[in-house]
Amino acid sequence: MFRLGFGRRLWWCTVSGMLMGLLMASSASAGDGVDPAISDRSLHLEQKTLPELRGMLDRGEVTSEQLTRFYLARIGALDDQGPTINAMLDLAPGAIARARMLDRHRYEGGHGPLYGIPFVVKDNVDVKGLPTSGGSMVLSHAYPKDSAHMVQRLERAGAILLGKTNMTEFAASYGEPGYSSRGGITRNPWRLDRSVLGSSSGSAAAVAAGFAPFSIGTDTEGSVRGPAHAAGLVAMRPTLGRVSRDGIIPLAMSFDTPAPMTRTVQGNAWVLAAMAGRDEHDDATWFNDRAPLKGLDPVPVPEKSTPLQGMRVGVIEHREAGNAEIEAHFAHALKRLKALGATPVRATLERHYLDLWPTAVGPVHQAEFQPQLERYLRQFDQGQPHTLKEIMRRCEALNQHAGKHPPVTPRRIRGMQYRLNERLEGSPAYLEVVSRRLPELRERLAQFMADNHLDALVFPTEACPAPPLTDGKHSDYECTTREPFALGYIASATGFPELTMPMGMTRAGVPVNLSLLGGERQEAVLYRMGLAFMQDVADDKTLSLPAMAPLTDPGRASATLDRRSP
Repeated sequence: MFRLGFGRRLWWCTVSGMLMGLLMASSASAGDGVDPAISDRSLHLEQKTLPELRGMLDRGEVTSEQLTRFYLARIGALDDQGPTINAMLDLAPGAIARARMLDRHRYEGGHGPLYGIPFVVKDNVDVKGLPTSGGSMVLSHAYPKDSAHMVQRLERAGAILLGKTNMTEFAASYGEPGYSSRGGITRNPWRLDRSVLGSSSGSAAAVAAGFAPFSIGTDTEGSVRGPAHAAGLVAMRPTLGRVSRDGIIPLAMSFDTPAPMTRTVQGNAWVLAAMAGRDEHDDATWFNDRAPLKGLDPVPVPEKSTPLQGMRVGVIEHREAGNAEIEAHFAHALKRLKALGATPVRATLERHYLDLWPTAVGPVHQAEFQPQLERYLRQFDQGQPHTLKEIMRRCEALNQHAGKHPPVTPRRIRGMQYRLNERLEGSPAYLEVVSRRLPELRERLAQFMADNHLDALVFPTEACPAPPLTDGKHSDYECTTREPFALGYIASATGFPELTMPMGMTRAGVPVNLSLLGGERQEAVLYRMGLAFMQDVADDKTLSLPAMAPLTDPGRASATLDRRSP
Protein backbone atom coordinates (compact mmCIF):
# COMPACT_ATOMS: atom_id res chain seq x y z
CA MET A 1 0.00 0.00 0.00
CA PHE A 2 1.84 3.03 -1.28
CA ARG A 3 -0.17 5.85 0.22
CA LEU A 4 -0.80 4.62 3.74
CA GLY A 5 2.41 2.85 4.60
CA PHE A 6 2.77 -0.59 6.17
CA GLY A 7 1.75 0.51 9.68
CA ARG A 8 -1.34 2.28 8.44
CA ARG A 9 -2.26 -0.63 6.20
CA LEU A 10 -1.91 -3.14 9.03
CA TRP A 11 -4.04 -0.90 11.24
CA TRP A 12 -6.70 -0.70 8.53
CA CYS A 13 -6.73 -4.43 7.95
CA THR A 14 -7.32 -5.01 11.65
CA VAL A 15 -9.88 -2.26 12.25
CA SER A 16 -11.80 -2.66 9.02
CA GLY A 17 -11.94 -6.39 9.55
CA MET A 18 -13.48 -5.87 12.97
CA LEU A 19 -15.95 -3.26 11.74
CA MET A 20 -16.91 -5.17 8.63
CA GLY A 21 -17.55 -8.16 10.80
CA LEU A 22 -20.21 -6.08 12.47
CA LEU A 23 -21.51 -4.82 9.15
CA MET A 24 -21.84 -8.22 7.55
CA ALA A 25 -23.26 -10.07 10.50
CA SER A 26 -26.89 -11.00 10.42
CA SER A 27 -29.19 -8.95 12.60
CA ALA A 28 -28.18 -9.54 16.15
CA SER A 29 -30.15 -9.34 19.33
CA ALA A 30 -29.45 -6.59 21.84
CA GLY A 31 -27.84 -9.12 24.11
CA ASP A 32 -25.12 -9.84 21.54
CA GLY A 33 -23.67 -6.38 22.04
CA VAL A 34 -23.80 -5.61 18.29
CA ASP A 35 -25.44 -2.37 17.25
CA PRO A 36 -28.48 -3.43 15.20
CA ALA A 37 -28.38 -0.22 13.14
CA ILE A 38 -24.98 -1.27 11.83
CA SER A 39 -25.48 -5.02 11.62
CA ASP A 40 -28.85 -4.81 9.86
CA ARG A 41 -27.95 -4.79 6.17
CA SER A 42 -31.55 -4.03 5.24
CA LEU A 43 -30.87 -0.37 6.09
CA HIS A 44 -28.58 -0.09 3.03
CA LEU A 45 -26.83 2.91 4.50
CA GLU A 46 -24.40 3.09 1.57
CA GLN A 47 -27.36 3.82 -0.73
CA LYS A 48 -28.93 6.52 1.40
CA THR A 49 -28.84 10.07 0.13
CA LEU A 50 -28.18 13.07 2.32
CA PRO A 51 -31.90 13.95 2.73
CA GLU A 52 -32.71 10.32 3.54
CA LEU A 53 -29.99 10.22 6.20
CA ARG A 54 -31.24 13.49 7.60
CA GLY A 55 -34.66 11.91 8.06
CA MET A 56 -33.21 8.76 9.65
CA LEU A 57 -31.20 10.82 12.13
CA ASP A 58 -34.20 12.95 13.03
CA ARG A 59 -36.36 9.88 13.60
CA GLY A 60 -33.71 8.18 15.72
CA GLU A 61 -33.30 5.28 13.30
CA VAL A 62 -29.53 5.75 13.25
CA THR A 63 -26.99 7.87 15.11
CA SER A 64 -24.13 9.95 13.76
CA GLU A 65 -21.68 7.65 15.50
CA GLN A 66 -23.20 4.66 13.72
CA LEU A 67 -23.00 6.46 10.39
CA THR A 68 -19.39 7.44 10.97
CA ARG A 69 -18.37 3.91 11.93
CA PHE A 70 -20.23 2.52 8.94
CA TYR A 71 -18.48 4.79 6.43
CA LEU A 72 -15.06 4.23 7.96
CA ALA A 73 -15.56 0.48 7.76
CA ARG A 74 -16.70 0.75 4.18
CA ILE A 75 -13.64 2.81 3.26
CA GLY A 76 -11.41 0.18 4.85
CA ALA A 77 -13.10 -2.67 3.01
CA LEU A 78 -13.49 -1.15 -0.45
CA ASP A 79 -10.89 1.59 -0.76
CA ASP A 80 -7.82 0.18 0.94
CA GLN A 81 -8.75 -3.42 0.22
CA GLY A 82 -11.15 -5.22 -2.13
CA PRO A 83 -11.58 -3.26 -5.36
CA THR A 84 -9.18 -0.51 -4.12
CA ILE A 85 -11.06 2.48 -5.47
CA ASN A 86 -8.20 4.71 -4.20
CA ALA A 87 -10.56 7.56 -3.34
CA MET A 88 -9.13 8.36 0.10
CA LEU A 89 -5.70 9.60 1.22
CA ASP A 90 -5.97 10.49 4.91
CA LEU A 91 -8.54 9.91 7.62
CA ALA A 92 -9.44 12.62 10.12
CA PRO A 93 -8.54 11.76 13.73
CA GLY A 94 -11.37 12.08 16.18
CA ALA A 95 -14.24 11.62 13.71
CA ILE A 96 -15.98 9.03 15.89
CA ALA A 97 -15.50 11.11 19.04
CA ARG A 98 -16.96 14.15 17.28
CA ALA A 99 -19.94 12.10 16.09
CA ARG A 100 -20.53 10.84 19.61
CA MET A 101 -20.44 14.41 20.94
CA LEU A 102 -22.91 15.61 18.31
CA ASP A 103 -25.26 12.75 19.18
CA ARG A 104 -25.30 13.92 22.80
CA HIS A 105 -26.45 17.40 21.74
CA ARG A 106 -28.76 16.35 18.93
CA TYR A 107 -32.02 17.19 20.66
CA GLU A 108 -31.01 20.61 21.96
CA GLY A 109 -32.58 22.19 18.88
CA GLY A 110 -31.47 24.79 16.38
CA HIS A 111 -29.51 22.38 14.18
CA GLY A 112 -29.36 22.61 10.40
CA PRO A 113 -29.66 19.80 7.83
CA LEU A 114 -25.95 18.88 7.89
CA TYR A 115 -25.83 18.27 11.64
CA GLY A 116 -24.24 14.88 12.27
CA ILE A 117 -23.68 14.12 8.57
CA PRO A 118 -20.21 12.78 7.56
CA PHE A 119 -18.33 14.17 4.56
CA VAL A 120 -14.94 14.09 2.81
CA VAL A 121 -12.87 16.85 1.25
CA LYS A 122 -10.30 17.12 -1.55
CA ASP A 123 -6.64 17.07 -0.59
CA ASN A 124 -5.94 20.60 -1.83
CA VAL A 125 -8.13 21.99 0.98
CA ASP A 126 -6.57 22.84 4.34
CA VAL A 127 -7.71 20.78 7.31
CA LYS A 128 -5.95 21.38 10.61
CA GLY A 129 -4.18 18.22 11.73
CA LEU A 130 -3.92 16.70 8.25
CA PRO A 131 -1.40 17.45 5.49
CA THR A 132 -2.46 19.46 2.46
CA SER A 133 -0.47 17.71 -0.23
CA GLY A 134 -2.37 18.44 -3.44
CA GLY A 135 -1.92 14.71 -4.06
CA SER A 136 1.86 15.04 -4.16
CA MET A 137 4.42 13.16 -2.10
CA VAL A 138 6.55 16.32 -1.94
CA LEU A 139 3.89 17.98 0.27
CA SER A 140 2.93 14.89 2.26
CA HIS A 141 4.20 16.55 5.46
CA ALA A 142 2.85 20.05 4.79
CA TYR A 143 0.52 20.71 7.73
CA PRO A 144 -1.53 23.94 7.60
CA LYS A 145 -1.99 26.10 10.66
CA ASP A 146 -5.78 26.10 10.36
CA SER A 147 -8.67 24.68 8.36
CA ALA A 148 -9.99 26.39 5.25
CA HIS A 149 -12.80 28.89 5.78
CA MET A 150 -15.43 26.71 4.13
CA VAL A 151 -14.36 23.62 6.12
CA GLN A 152 -14.86 25.64 9.29
CA ARG A 153 -18.33 26.66 8.08
CA LEU A 154 -19.29 23.05 7.38
CA GLU A 155 -18.07 21.91 10.78
CA ARG A 156 -19.94 24.75 12.49
CA ALA A 157 -23.03 23.42 10.70
CA GLY A 158 -22.41 20.07 12.42
CA ALA A 159 -20.90 18.10 9.54
CA ILE A 160 -18.33 15.42 10.45
CA LEU A 161 -15.11 15.29 8.43
CA LEU A 162 -14.07 11.71 7.68
CA GLY A 163 -10.92 12.48 5.72
CA LYS A 164 -9.27 13.81 2.60
CA THR A 165 -9.56 12.45 -0.92
CA ASN A 166 -7.16 11.64 -3.70
CA MET A 167 -6.88 14.07 -6.60
CA THR A 168 -5.00 14.71 -9.79
CA GLU A 169 -1.58 15.85 -8.59
CA PHE A 170 -1.54 19.64 -8.20
CA ALA A 171 -4.89 19.61 -10.06
CA ALA A 172 -3.20 19.36 -13.47
CA SER A 173 -3.58 16.03 -15.28
CA TYR A 174 -1.09 16.17 -18.17
CA GLY A 175 -2.84 13.15 -19.63
CA GLU A 176 -3.50 11.25 -16.37
CA PRO A 177 -6.60 12.63 -14.64
CA GLY A 178 -7.18 11.17 -11.19
CA TYR A 179 -3.55 10.13 -10.71
CA SER A 180 -1.22 11.30 -7.93
CA SER A 181 2.08 10.23 -6.44
CA ARG A 182 0.36 9.88 -3.04
CA GLY A 183 -2.64 7.84 -4.04
CA GLY A 184 -2.02 6.41 -7.47
CA ILE A 185 -4.98 6.26 -9.83
CA THR A 186 -8.54 6.69 -8.58
CA ARG A 187 -10.91 4.21 -10.24
CA ASN A 188 -14.48 4.82 -11.28
CA PRO A 189 -16.76 2.85 -8.92
CA TRP A 190 -19.24 2.21 -11.73
CA ARG A 191 -16.54 0.48 -13.80
CA LEU A 192 -13.14 -0.08 -12.30
CA ASP A 193 -11.43 0.05 -15.69
CA ARG A 194 -12.79 3.55 -16.38
CA SER A 195 -11.49 6.95 -15.28
CA VAL A 196 -13.41 9.20 -12.92
CA LEU A 197 -11.66 12.18 -14.55
CA GLY A 198 -10.17 14.95 -12.42
CA SER A 199 -8.96 16.75 -10.61
CA SER A 200 -11.57 16.13 -7.89
CA SER A 201 -11.44 12.43 -8.68
CA GLY A 202 -11.39 11.02 -5.15
CA SER A 203 -14.17 13.32 -3.99
CA ALA A 204 -16.44 12.05 -6.77
CA ALA A 205 -15.50 8.39 -6.39
CA ALA A 206 -16.04 8.53 -2.62
CA VAL A 207 -19.67 9.59 -2.96
CA ALA A 208 -20.37 7.20 -5.84
CA ALA A 209 -18.88 4.31 -3.85
CA GLY A 210 -20.89 5.10 -0.73
CA PHE A 211 -17.98 6.30 1.43
CA ALA A 212 -19.79 9.51 2.41
CA PRO A 213 -23.10 11.19 1.54
CA PHE A 214 -21.36 14.34 0.28
CA SER A 215 -17.94 15.57 -0.66
CA ILE A 216 -16.18 18.82 -1.43
CA GLY A 217 -14.03 19.29 -4.51
CA THR A 218 -12.61 22.35 -6.22
CA ASP A 219 -13.44 23.46 -9.74
CA THR A 220 -11.18 25.62 -11.88
CA GLU A 221 -11.70 24.40 -15.44
CA GLY A 222 -14.10 21.51 -14.79
CA SER A 223 -12.38 19.74 -11.91
CA VAL A 224 -15.71 19.01 -10.16
CA ARG A 225 -18.11 18.96 -13.09
CA GLY A 226 -16.05 16.41 -15.04
CA PRO A 227 -15.76 13.91 -12.16
CA ALA A 228 -19.46 14.40 -11.32
CA HIS A 229 -20.28 13.51 -14.92
CA ALA A 230 -18.06 10.42 -14.79
CA ALA A 231 -19.49 9.29 -11.43
CA GLY A 232 -23.15 10.21 -12.00
CA LEU A 233 -23.40 12.84 -9.26
CA VAL A 234 -25.09 16.17 -8.70
CA ALA A 235 -22.58 19.02 -8.46
CA MET A 236 -22.79 22.78 -8.43
CA ARG A 237 -20.00 25.05 -9.57
CA PRO A 238 -21.25 28.19 -7.76
CA THR A 239 -20.91 31.80 -8.81
CA LEU A 240 -17.28 32.81 -8.38
CA GLY A 241 -17.01 34.29 -4.88
CA ARG A 242 -20.04 32.50 -3.47
CA VAL A 243 -17.64 30.30 -1.42
CA SER A 244 -14.29 31.38 -0.01
CA ARG A 245 -11.05 30.07 -1.55
CA ASP A 246 -9.11 30.76 1.64
CA GLY A 247 -7.03 27.74 2.68
CA ILE A 248 -7.02 26.05 -0.73
CA ILE A 249 -4.02 25.33 -2.96
CA PRO A 250 -4.65 27.61 -5.95
CA LEU A 251 -4.56 26.63 -9.58
CA ALA A 252 -5.84 29.89 -11.11
CA MET A 253 -7.78 32.11 -8.72
CA SER A 254 -9.51 33.91 -11.56
CA PHE A 255 -11.47 30.65 -11.90
CA ASP A 256 -10.97 28.63 -8.66
CA THR A 257 -13.97 27.77 -6.49
CA PRO A 258 -14.90 25.01 -4.04
CA ALA A 259 -17.95 22.98 -5.07
CA PRO A 260 -20.15 20.31 -3.44
CA MET A 261 -20.90 16.85 -4.83
CA THR A 262 -23.92 14.83 -3.74
CA ARG A 263 -26.42 12.33 -5.09
CA THR A 264 -29.44 14.64 -4.87
CA VAL A 265 -30.20 18.23 -5.79
CA GLN A 266 -31.70 19.07 -2.40
CA GLY A 267 -28.68 17.71 -0.56
CA ASN A 268 -26.39 19.73 -2.81
CA ALA A 269 -28.31 22.92 -2.04
CA TRP A 270 -27.98 22.26 1.70
CA VAL A 271 -24.22 21.84 1.43
CA LEU A 272 -23.70 24.93 -0.71
CA ALA A 273 -25.79 27.05 1.66
CA ALA A 274 -23.57 25.94 4.57
CA MET A 275 -20.33 26.57 2.64
CA ALA A 276 -21.23 29.97 1.25
CA GLY A 277 -20.57 33.25 3.00
CA ARG A 278 -18.40 36.30 3.20
CA ASP A 279 -14.78 35.86 4.22
CA GLU A 280 -12.50 38.77 5.04
CA HIS A 281 -9.57 36.80 3.61
CA ASP A 282 -11.18 36.46 0.16
CA ASP A 283 -12.49 39.71 -1.27
CA ALA A 284 -14.28 37.84 -4.08
CA THR A 285 -16.83 36.78 -1.44
CA TRP A 286 -17.77 40.28 -0.34
CA PHE A 287 -20.96 40.35 -2.42
CA ASN A 288 -22.45 37.62 -0.23
CA ASP A 289 -23.76 40.08 2.36
CA ARG A 290 -25.84 41.69 -0.38
CA ALA A 291 -26.88 38.49 -2.16
CA PRO A 292 -27.13 35.63 0.35
CA LEU A 293 -28.36 32.22 -0.75
CA LYS A 294 -32.06 32.00 0.00
CA GLY A 295 -34.84 29.53 -0.55
CA LEU A 296 -32.70 26.40 -0.49
CA ASP A 297 -34.34 24.56 2.43
CA PRO A 298 -36.15 23.01 0.72
CA VAL A 299 -35.56 24.05 -2.88
CA PRO A 300 -38.84 25.69 -3.96
CA VAL A 301 -40.53 23.73 -6.75
CA PRO A 302 -44.21 24.36 -7.52
CA GLU A 303 -46.37 21.34 -6.81
CA LYS A 304 -47.87 20.88 -10.24
CA SER A 305 -47.33 18.68 -13.26
CA THR A 306 -45.43 21.44 -15.06
CA PRO A 307 -43.25 22.98 -12.31
CA LEU A 308 -40.98 24.71 -14.84
CA GLN A 309 -43.83 26.49 -16.60
CA GLY A 310 -42.67 29.85 -17.95
CA MET A 311 -38.95 29.03 -17.78
CA ARG A 312 -36.81 29.15 -20.92
CA VAL A 313 -33.65 27.12 -21.55
CA GLY A 314 -31.22 27.87 -24.34
CA VAL A 315 -30.02 24.86 -26.36
CA ILE A 316 -26.57 25.80 -27.61
CA GLU A 317 -26.22 25.40 -31.36
CA HIS A 318 -23.02 24.59 -33.25
CA ARG A 319 -21.54 22.70 -30.32
CA GLU A 320 -19.39 19.71 -31.20
CA ALA A 321 -20.88 16.27 -30.45
CA GLY A 322 -18.61 13.43 -29.40
CA ASN A 323 -20.74 10.41 -28.54
CA ALA A 324 -24.00 9.10 -30.01
CA GLU A 325 -25.36 7.79 -26.70
CA ILE A 326 -24.83 11.12 -24.97
CA GLU A 327 -26.63 12.87 -27.80
CA ALA A 328 -29.56 10.48 -27.46
CA HIS A 329 -29.74 11.04 -23.70
CA PHE A 330 -29.52 14.80 -24.24
CA ALA A 331 -32.40 14.76 -26.71
CA HIS A 332 -34.45 12.78 -24.21
CA ALA A 333 -33.53 15.26 -21.43
CA LEU A 334 -34.78 18.16 -23.56
CA LYS A 335 -38.10 16.38 -23.99
CA ARG A 336 -38.31 15.95 -20.24
CA LEU A 337 -37.63 19.61 -19.59
CA LYS A 338 -40.32 20.50 -22.11
CA ALA A 339 -42.77 18.10 -20.46
CA LEU A 340 -42.06 19.83 -17.13
CA GLY A 341 -43.14 23.14 -18.65
CA ALA A 342 -39.82 24.64 -19.73
CA THR A 343 -39.45 26.05 -23.23
CA PRO A 344 -36.26 24.96 -25.05
CA VAL A 345 -35.10 27.60 -27.53
CA ARG A 346 -32.19 27.74 -29.93
CA ALA A 347 -29.23 29.64 -28.55
CA THR A 348 -26.60 30.72 -31.04
CA LEU A 349 -23.65 31.88 -28.99
CA GLU A 350 -20.81 33.89 -30.43
CA ARG A 351 -18.25 31.48 -31.77
CA HIS A 352 -15.53 32.34 -29.26
CA TYR A 353 -17.66 30.93 -26.39
CA LEU A 354 -17.15 27.50 -27.97
CA ASP A 355 -13.35 27.78 -27.97
CA LEU A 356 -12.37 29.47 -24.72
CA TRP A 357 -9.35 27.40 -23.68
CA PRO A 358 -6.74 28.85 -26.07
CA THR A 359 -8.06 32.41 -25.93
CA ALA A 360 -8.94 32.93 -22.26
CA VAL A 361 -8.85 30.03 -19.83
CA GLY A 362 -5.50 28.52 -20.81
CA PRO A 363 -3.46 31.76 -20.77
CA VAL A 364 -4.82 32.78 -17.36
CA HIS A 365 -4.12 29.33 -15.91
CA GLN A 366 -0.58 29.40 -17.23
CA ALA A 367 0.09 32.86 -15.84
CA GLU A 368 -1.43 32.50 -12.39
CA PHE A 369 -0.42 29.04 -11.20
CA GLN A 370 3.19 29.60 -10.14
CA PRO A 371 2.94 32.95 -8.31
CA GLN A 372 -0.31 32.03 -6.56
CA LEU A 373 1.00 28.60 -5.53
CA GLU A 374 4.16 30.14 -4.10
CA ARG A 375 2.15 32.67 -2.08
CA TYR A 376 0.12 29.77 -0.66
CA LEU A 377 3.27 27.81 0.26
CA ARG A 378 4.60 30.61 2.49
CA GLN A 379 2.47 29.35 5.40
CA PHE A 380 4.54 26.18 5.83
CA ASP A 381 7.70 25.80 7.90
CA GLN A 382 11.23 25.78 6.54
CA GLY A 383 11.26 22.04 5.95
CA GLN A 384 8.66 22.34 3.18
CA PRO A 385 9.15 23.61 -0.40
CA HIS A 386 8.24 27.25 -0.95
CA THR A 387 8.79 27.62 -4.69
CA LEU A 388 7.71 25.76 -7.80
CA LYS A 389 11.36 25.19 -8.64
CA GLU A 390 11.91 23.43 -5.32
CA ILE A 391 8.80 21.31 -5.82
CA MET A 392 10.07 20.27 -9.23
CA ARG A 393 13.49 19.31 -7.81
CA ARG A 394 11.88 17.23 -5.09
CA CYS A 395 9.60 15.51 -7.60
CA GLU A 396 12.61 14.51 -9.66
CA ALA A 397 14.39 13.23 -6.54
CA LEU A 398 11.32 11.24 -5.47
CA ASN A 399 11.13 9.55 -8.84
CA GLN A 400 14.57 8.08 -8.23
CA HIS A 401 12.95 6.07 -5.40
CA ALA A 402 9.56 5.52 -7.00
CA GLY A 403 9.48 1.88 -5.92
CA LYS A 404 8.30 3.11 -2.51
CA HIS A 405 5.43 5.14 -3.94
CA PRO A 406 3.81 5.93 -7.30
CA PRO A 407 6.04 8.15 -9.44
CA VAL A 408 5.29 11.74 -10.32
CA THR A 409 4.16 11.84 -13.94
CA PRO A 410 7.14 13.01 -16.04
CA ARG A 411 4.81 15.16 -18.13
CA ARG A 412 3.75 16.96 -14.96
CA ILE A 413 7.39 17.76 -14.15
CA ARG A 414 7.85 19.07 -17.69
CA GLY A 415 4.76 21.24 -17.19
CA MET A 416 6.34 22.71 -14.07
CA GLN A 417 9.47 23.46 -16.07
CA TYR A 418 7.34 25.28 -18.62
CA ARG A 419 5.89 27.46 -15.84
CA LEU A 420 9.39 28.31 -14.65
CA ASN A 421 10.39 29.42 -18.13
CA GLU A 422 7.24 31.48 -18.74
CA ARG A 423 6.71 34.32 -16.26
CA LEU A 424 3.38 35.58 -17.56
CA GLU A 425 1.61 37.20 -14.60
CA GLY A 426 1.70 40.92 -15.19
CA SER A 427 2.45 40.56 -18.90
CA PRO A 428 0.44 42.71 -21.35
CA ALA A 429 -1.22 39.60 -22.78
CA TYR A 430 -2.34 38.38 -19.34
CA LEU A 431 -3.58 41.81 -18.26
CA GLU A 432 -5.54 42.11 -21.49
CA VAL A 433 -7.38 38.85 -20.76
CA VAL A 434 -8.19 39.49 -17.07
CA SER A 435 -8.96 43.21 -17.35
CA ARG A 436 -10.84 43.28 -20.65
CA ARG A 437 -11.64 39.88 -22.14
CA LEU A 438 -13.06 38.08 -19.08
CA PRO A 439 -15.30 41.01 -18.04
CA GLU A 440 -16.47 41.29 -21.63
CA LEU A 441 -17.32 37.59 -21.75
CA ARG A 442 -19.40 37.97 -18.57
CA GLU A 443 -21.21 41.08 -19.75
CA ARG A 444 -21.99 39.80 -23.24
CA LEU A 445 -23.29 36.44 -21.99
CA ALA A 446 -25.45 38.11 -19.35
CA GLN A 447 -26.87 40.41 -22.03
CA PHE A 448 -27.46 37.49 -24.39
CA MET A 449 -29.42 35.62 -21.73
CA ALA A 450 -31.42 38.72 -20.83
CA ASP A 451 -32.22 39.57 -24.46
CA ASN A 452 -33.46 36.03 -25.08
CA HIS A 453 -35.21 35.73 -21.70
CA LEU A 454 -33.22 32.62 -20.82
CA ASP A 455 -33.19 31.16 -17.32
CA ALA A 456 -30.35 28.79 -18.23
CA LEU A 457 -28.28 27.32 -21.02
CA VAL A 458 -28.49 23.53 -21.31
CA PHE A 459 -25.94 21.08 -22.72
CA PRO A 460 -24.26 17.72 -22.00
CA THR A 461 -21.70 18.24 -19.24
CA GLU A 462 -19.12 16.43 -21.33
CA ALA A 463 -19.36 15.35 -24.95
CA CYS A 464 -17.94 11.89 -24.14
CA PRO A 465 -18.44 9.32 -21.33
CA ALA A 466 -15.81 8.40 -18.74
CA PRO A 467 -12.80 7.11 -20.70
CA PRO A 468 -10.89 3.85 -20.13
CA LEU A 469 -7.89 3.96 -17.80
CA THR A 470 -5.68 2.27 -20.37
CA ASP A 471 -4.65 3.57 -23.77
CA GLY A 472 -5.60 1.90 -27.02
CA LYS A 473 -8.84 1.08 -28.78
CA HIS A 474 -11.86 0.00 -26.74
CA SER A 475 -14.90 -1.38 -28.51
CA ASP A 476 -17.32 0.02 -25.89
CA TYR A 477 -15.93 3.57 -25.87
CA GLU A 478 -16.66 6.33 -28.40
CA CYS A 479 -15.29 9.86 -28.38
CA THR A 480 -15.02 11.75 -31.66
CA THR A 481 -14.03 15.18 -30.34
CA ARG A 482 -10.66 16.41 -29.14
CA GLU A 483 -12.23 18.70 -26.52
CA PRO A 484 -15.12 16.95 -24.70
CA PHE A 485 -15.38 19.75 -22.12
CA ALA A 486 -15.44 22.77 -24.46
CA LEU A 487 -18.72 24.17 -23.12
CA GLY A 488 -17.61 23.76 -19.50
CA TYR A 489 -15.13 26.59 -19.92
CA ILE A 490 -18.00 29.07 -20.22
CA ALA A 491 -18.75 28.88 -16.48
CA SER A 492 -15.03 29.06 -15.69
CA ALA A 493 -14.43 32.14 -17.83
CA THR A 494 -17.57 34.03 -16.78
CA GLY A 495 -17.79 32.94 -13.15
CA PHE A 496 -21.46 32.02 -13.66
CA PRO A 497 -22.95 29.00 -11.81
CA GLU A 498 -23.37 25.62 -13.46
CA LEU A 499 -25.37 22.67 -12.12
CA THR A 500 -24.59 19.19 -13.43
CA MET A 501 -26.77 16.14 -12.77
CA PRO A 502 -27.28 12.60 -14.11
CA MET A 503 -29.34 12.16 -17.26
CA GLY A 504 -28.72 8.49 -18.04
CA MET A 505 -26.38 5.50 -18.34
CA THR A 506 -24.41 4.26 -21.33
CA ARG A 507 -24.53 0.67 -22.49
CA ALA A 508 -21.00 0.33 -21.10
CA GLY A 509 -22.39 0.99 -17.61
CA VAL A 510 -21.12 4.49 -16.86
CA PRO A 511 -23.32 7.53 -16.18
CA VAL A 512 -23.53 10.72 -18.22
CA ASN A 513 -24.65 14.15 -17.06
CA LEU A 514 -26.68 17.18 -18.10
CA SER A 515 -25.58 20.75 -17.31
CA LEU A 516 -27.59 23.90 -16.64
CA LEU A 517 -25.64 27.17 -16.80
CA GLY A 518 -27.35 30.12 -15.14
CA GLY A 519 -26.82 33.82 -14.71
CA GLU A 520 -24.61 35.29 -12.00
CA ARG A 521 -25.84 34.42 -8.48
CA GLN A 522 -28.75 32.37 -9.86
CA GLU A 523 -27.94 29.11 -8.06
CA ALA A 524 -31.45 28.90 -6.58
CA VAL A 525 -33.00 29.00 -10.08
CA LEU A 526 -30.73 26.18 -11.24
CA TYR A 527 -31.52 24.11 -8.14
CA ARG A 528 -35.24 24.57 -8.74
CA MET A 529 -34.88 23.33 -12.32
CA GLY A 530 -32.59 20.50 -11.30
CA LEU A 531 -34.86 19.27 -8.55
CA ALA A 532 -37.85 19.14 -10.89
CA PHE A 533 -35.79 17.29 -13.52
CA MET A 534 -34.37 14.76 -11.04
CA GLN A 535 -37.74 14.09 -9.41
CA ASP A 536 -39.17 13.38 -12.83
CA VAL A 537 -36.23 11.12 -13.66
CA ALA A 538 -36.65 9.24 -10.38
CA ASP A 539 -40.23 8.41 -11.31
CA ASP A 540 -39.19 6.92 -14.66
CA LYS A 541 -37.52 3.54 -14.27
CA THR A 542 -36.30 3.61 -17.88
CA LEU A 543 -33.64 6.18 -16.92
CA SER A 544 -31.13 4.87 -14.41
CA LEU A 545 -29.95 6.91 -11.45
CA PRO A 546 -26.61 6.48 -9.67
CA ALA A 547 -28.04 4.49 -6.79
CA MET A 548 -25.00 2.43 -5.83
CA ALA A 549 -21.96 1.44 -7.82
CA PRO A 550 -21.57 -2.33 -8.43
CA LEU A 551 -18.86 -3.08 -5.90
CA THR A 552 -20.02 -6.58 -4.96
CA ASP A 553 -17.45 -8.25 -7.21
CA PRO A 554 -13.96 -7.25 -6.03
CA GLY A 555 -12.49 -9.71 -8.52
CA ARG A 556 -13.09 -7.18 -11.29
CA ALA A 557 -10.24 -5.10 -9.91
CA SER A 558 -7.67 -7.83 -10.51
CA ALA A 559 -7.78 -7.33 -14.28
CA THR A 560 -7.46 -3.56 -14.02
CA LEU A 561 -4.11 -1.92 -14.66
CA ASP A 562 -2.82 -0.54 -11.35
CA ARG A 563 -1.04 2.62 -12.38
CA ARG A 564 0.26 3.16 -8.87
CA SER A 565 2.96 0.62 -9.67
CA PRO A 566 6.33 1.84 -10.95
